[in-house]
Amino acid sequence: MTFDAAFLQALLDAEDPLGVVWERMLSLYQVAAYPEDVVAFYNEREATLNQFEEALYHGYFEIYDLLLERAQQQDGGYVRQRLQGDTVVIIADSLSVREVGLLRQRLNERDWQVSVAGFAVAPFPTLTESLAEKLLGTNPASGRDAADFGYCYVAGPSEVPNLPLGEPTLVWLRLPDKELEQVTVAQATTVADAFNATVETLARLLEQAAHRDVRFAQSRPVIITSDHGYLYATAANHYWSLPAGIEGAARRVFSRESRARPLTREGATALPSTEPREQSHFAFSSTYVGIRGRFWWASASVNDHCTGHGGLSLVESLVPIFSVVPIS
Repeated sequence: MTFDAAFLQALLDAEDPLGVVWERMLSLYQVAAYPEDVVAFYNEREATLNQFEEALYHGYFEIYDLLLERAQQQDGGYVRQRLQGDTVVIIADSLSVREVGLLRQRLNERDWQVSVAGFAVAPFPTLTESLAEKLLGTNPASGRDAADFGYCYVAGPSEVPNLPLGEPTLVWLRLPDKELEQVTVAQATTVADAFNATVETLARLLEQAAHRDVRFAQSRPVIITSDHGYLYATAANHYWSLPAGIEGAARRVFSRESRARPLTREGATALPSTEPREQSHFAFSSTYVGIRGRFWWASASVNDHCTGHGGLSLVESLVPIFSVVPIS
């Protein structure tokens, strides 16, 4: 059972309830062996994760207050504090809780030991630009070396550069996000392609990190984290339906794949914000509005995008932090 009285009590007693939620989410996506059918694995586990978050939404809504508070306080410190010495930190764009167990399995096959070092709360809205602006002052593709770290932008496995020597290095990998954007109802199998491309590129980056410094195997793990997660929905049991009137207003503001919009967007400030707290469908900052929880919609089109981010859900906002070393 994903949500029961004992779990609720653990939330109430915890110093950090988000840590309790993260551990439960992590457990829902653990694997003993790499699944033969990755798409079936995503679809099955996503239904359970969706049910879990829906129980939280109705049974412990305060978790969203805490999530928004922490997201708005996020200044990129979970990345900066690890850019020390000559450490390599990789931001895998859109990497989520779903990929934790799978990544362990696949990198282990390539002689890398992957340890989960914790989680971070991504900045709100959960868009690539949010963290990039805090760390780089611009979008990832336009990023440059900073005074306190070197910088590399990597779009895919064919573009892995030589990493700088003797300084902390931030690598922004545009995967899996770039590939996840191609996942549609008709092309749901591309979620597996996105993961495979991510693994291949990470493996090449890890090799580069290992080769640049002979001390790596003894003392310098590579850190892999993410700027945000994503919502994944290929079936009705992967998201929550918006009430008809509110869905109409949401569709005028949001595209299906983008769950956040500036408040300057026409119609954004008119979205309902005075509902009872327990029925709130949107989250607001001073400049953005995002869809709260897993409220979403679908159409009859097979070209509907099945992934999106920008909103305030657990899978968009809680991101993994890995520590990776070679298996000796």
